[in-house]
Amino acid sequence: MGVKSLKLATLCLGFVLPASFVSAQWDAPTEPGTSTTATVAPTPPPAPAEMVETPPPPRGEPAEKAWQEAGFTWALQIGVPIFLDVPRDVVKAGADISWFGGADFGFFVVGGAVGIGWNPIDLNNSGIAGASGRSPVTRLFLSVPEVRFQVPDLKVALPYISGAFDINFWNFRETDLVCGAWYCNQSSVYRFTPGFTGRGGVGFEVKNGIYIDVGLRYSFTGKGDFFQQSRWWLTPYVGVLVRRRK
Repeated sequence: MGVKSLKLATLCLGFVLPASFVSAQWDAPTEPGTSTTATVAPTPPPAPAEMVETPPPPRGEPAEKAWQEAGFTWALQIGVPIFLDVPRDVVKAGADISWFGGADFGFFVVGGAVGIGWNPIDLNNSGIAGASGRSPVTRLFLSVPEVRFQVPDLKVALPYISGAFDINFWNFRETDLVCGAWYCNQSSVYRFTPGFTGRGGVGFEVKNGIYIDVGLRYSFTGKGDFFQQSRWWLTPYVGVLVRRRK
């Protein structure tokens, strides 16, 4: 009995001592400068991102020129001048033909016009003693400078307005004898008056810068050497307008 008890005690002691030793080692205080924290391997740096070829930024569009190169615009018009402040049974509606041309800068055109017009005068209704028949009063005119403002970016139409100073020369049955070295000739005498013309119109494009031109002119003339008072007239017109841009 004594021997069995001794063996049993020895066996228990063999289990208890190692456990006590391990517990003592675990609970022992940490010396200064030491650490019981488990060493952890550093996290590896992230893999470098894949090299992606980035396309270069698109080149900027060239800036538009602030000043556009001038093109050329011209128009041929046929009109019907109608005087506003005269007896209609004496001064009839007439006809004129004019040509306009100028440097085209996009939103405005600088140029001039030249033309000739006629208005029939019915002397039978004039009340002037001894006057009879019908004769035209003729007008030669030069409009310079004429400045036109227009809207060039519309696809079909080209609306515009303009103004110009007029140099007018008038004739009505006045002639003079002009003699050269060998002969004399009866020539018409033209009288000067200053004036002004404003116009508004619209061109309807039919093909690559070619327009049907429709509009209205309002004209004024001072006394000058022909009239005794100022005169006004309206001229509706139609024609062809050609616009050439560089």
